[in-house]
Amino acid sequence: MNPNEQRISIDQVRVGLYIRLEAWMDHPFLFSSFKIRNEKQIKALRSLGLMDVLYSADKSDFPPLPPPHADAPVVPRSLEVDPEVAAMWQEKRERREKITQQREAYGRCEKQFVGSIKLVKNVLRNLFSRPHESIEQAQTLIVGMVDSLLAEKDVLIHLMNAKNGDDGAYYHSLNVTMLALMLGREAGLSSSEMCALGLGTLLHDMGKERVPSQILLKKTPWTTAERNFYLQHVVYGVELAERLPDLPAGAMEVIAQHHEMLDGSGFPCGLNAARIGNLSRIATIANTFDNACNRINPADSLTPTQSLSVMFKRDRAKYDSELMQHFVRCLGVYPPGSIVRLNNEAIALVVNVNPGKLLQPTLMMYDPAIPKEEALLVNLAEEPDLRVTSTLRPGELPKVIFDYLSPRSRISYFTDSTTPKRPNSH
Repeated sequence: MNPNEQRISIDQVRVGLYIRLEAWMDHPFLFSSFKIRNEKQIKALRSLGLMDVLYSADKSDFPPLPPPHADAPVVPRSLEVDPEVAAMWQEKRERREKITQQREAYGRCEKQFVGSIKLVKNVLRNLFSRPHESIEQAQTLIVGMVDSLLAEKDVLIHLMNAKNGDDGAYYHSLNVTMLALMLGREAGLSSSEMCALGLGTLLHDMGKERVPSQILLKKTPWTTAERNFYLQHVVYGVELAERLPDLPAGAMEVIAQHHEMLDGSGFPCGLNAARIGNLSRIATIANTFDNACNRINPADSLTPTQSLSVMFKRDRAKYDSELMQHFVRCLGVYPPGSIVRLNNEAIALVVNVNPGKLLQPTLMMYDPAIPKEEALLVNLAEEPDLRVTSTLRPGELPKVIFDYLSPRSRISYFTDSTTPKRPNSH
């Protein structure tokens, strides 16, 4: 039991108390811990036949009611089913069914993501030993992603359980491609532009093959010589791209310009806005965001929210302002992978974004009363009383919450192309 909690009789419960129930399956409430807001909730509590509940004084508006006198008459509990309480139970059953469906969708998406990572690995490893076959595989992957994105009215972006390790470069290539294509869709690119963008972002870092791994994987600051070597990866990438068959001009542009910034501070050529193509502007935003979230040393990584904030505020002169607004619309104010605190003091992990509702993502909630494998998924768009009040760094979490939510060491995103198409909404 939490040291800040104490047991009180069910007869002491009143509106304004913050309580915790110990078994999520055995009550009709959404959360096991909550502040009692109305008499309907008290009625539901009494219907459970509980003798006592856990109460937190520091989170409550009032103290509990005085305990009843020992000689006070015992009021028999009604055996009739109250329609309001029955409706709460039904809503909870429906919510559990919906959560099961969501978990199945995430499972499908994870399988697609793993399959795509394997394909990216094959493409990049065999790019020059089997160039025609590799480019054909890459184009098939990109066309599938583009068709899925353009077919959906609302695209759900999911947080993927990617791992750090030797495959980091492949995760990065796929992640930048996914982010760039979502941004391109939001910006109204044509199908052919999307395909060129996707192929360019998938191959954007191939010049790193010529940069020693001890430089690329170094966790301490680079020397000047090491940094200069790293900067050459773009030039190397262009040289390699020129050897590939039938690469679209837009893809070549992305490979050449994915580190160029609108204010002229980028590399390798220090181009200004007028000389940087639209596809490259999109690729730069996606590439910068993913690099900030997934640094070589995980301790140096920014949270998705911090990354967006730095790009949108401090470094706004580097990026196309209209495209950055589109990017925020894609990822939401709290992108997947963010740890958030809610106005009811709950802590949660953002798992996906609700299109058009930037402040209302879907969350995986921390609740010690629910097994981690069955963690509660809550769509804030469906919970008008809940809102995010702050974001947290994973390192700020108590270990028990960190282990439960398992914040990703890598932030990776994907969309579920097998989800049934949603009807158009007005």
